[in-house]
Amino acid sequence: MTEEDAAARSPTDHLAQQMREAADRLMTGWTRTVGSVSGAVGPGLPAVPQFPALPATLSAQQVQRLLDDLSARRLQVQTLRDQLTTFDEQLGMLEASLQPVAEWTRTWAAAEKSVSDFWRAPGGTRPGSG
Repeated sequence: MTEEDAAARSPTDHLAQQMREAADRLMTGWTRTVGSVSGAVGPGLPAVPQFPALPATLSAQQVQRLLDDLSARRLQVQTLRDQLTTFDEQLGMLEASLQPVAEWTRTWAAAEKSVSDFWRAPGGTRPGSG
């Protein structure tokens, strides 16, 4: 292109040419980026660094972690509730099993008292105690 051709071009032609060059540079950059992400990086070209996650992505991940944590805690509570129910049933069976023992002990204590009252000497002292 000669200087006369450049002078003859209008400002809009010049602007259009600059936009085409910018678009070409942008497409070249995208091609390199896609190549580096897919592993097709040319020799001497640095790999593209990982971009940080967007705020909405981070929020979605945080909410999902919260939901997972809540689900795990509810499962723990359900397991604990089942264990406590089993323990309560075992305590109930132990209580029911000890009721006859308690009744037998009361009966034995009453028999023991009546026998000891029978052997008590008149005047409230036991034989051999005084």
